[in-house]
Amino acid sequence: MFKRKFILKLGLETLAIVVGISVSFWLNEISIKKNNENERIRVLNNLFVEVEELDKYCAERMKIWNQDISIYSQLLDDNLNTNSIEKIAVSKSRVEYNLIYYRDFSPPMNKYKSLVNTGDLKYVKSEKIIEILTRLHNSNLNIIQSTVEYEKSLKSKLISLLTLRFPNIIQSSDDTRVSLKDYLIKLHSIIENDENLKSELLVQMKYFRTRVSSLNFYLITLEELRFELLSELQLS
Repeated sequence: MFKRKFILKLGLETLAIVVGISVSFWLNEISIKKNNENERIRVLNNLFVEVEELDKYCAERMKIWNQDISIYSQLLDDNLNTNSIEKIAVSKSRVEYNLIYYRDFSPPMNKYKSLVNTGDLKYVKSEKIIEILTRLHNSNLNIIQSTVEYEKSLKSKLISLLTLRFPNIIQSSDDTRVSLKDYLIKLHSIIENDENLKSELLVQMKYFRTRVSSLNFYLITLEELRFELLSELQLS
C-alpha cells in the first residue's frame, strides 16, 4: 500500500515537473516569437523611414541633374537663350560648377548598413524585400556611381582644356564686372568656335542623360521596396 502511494506520489511529481517544463518552454517560445515579431516590425519601419529619406534625396538629385542637362543644352544650342539659363542658374558660379565639378551620389543608407552590420535583416521574412534591397543597394547603386566616377575623369579633361586654352573664362567667373549674361555669351562663343570643347561637352551631356536614366531605374526599384514594405506592415 505504502509502495503504491509512493509510486503515485512520484508519478504526480514527475508529471508536475514535465508539465512545468513544457509550460516554461511554451511560454519561452511565445516570448521569443513575440520578440521576433516586434523586431521584424521595427526593422520594417526603419527601412520604410529610410525609403522616404532616399526618395527626398533622389528627388533633389534628379532636379539638379536635369538642370545640368538644361544648362548644357542651352550652351550647346546654336541660338543661345540666356534668359532660360538665368532661370536655372542665378549666378556664374552655378554655371561654372556645372562645367568643372562632378555631382556625387551618396544616398542615405545608414539604417540599411546598420541592419546589415548587426544582422537584424534576419528578422525580415519576405524574400522579395531582401531581393529588392540587394538590387537597390548593390546593382542599381553601382550603375549610378559608375557614371559618377567616369564623369570625374571627363571633368578633369574639361578643366585642363579650359585652363590651358580659355583661362579668361575661368577668370571671368570671379570677375564682378562681368555679368551673368555677358559670361554666358562669352562662354557660348568659346564653345561654338572650339570643336574640341564642344565635343567634350557633348560627351558629358550624354553621361548626364545616362545618369538620369540610371536614377530612374533606381527610383523604380525604390518604389517596389516601398510597396512591399507597406504590404508587410499592413499585415502585421
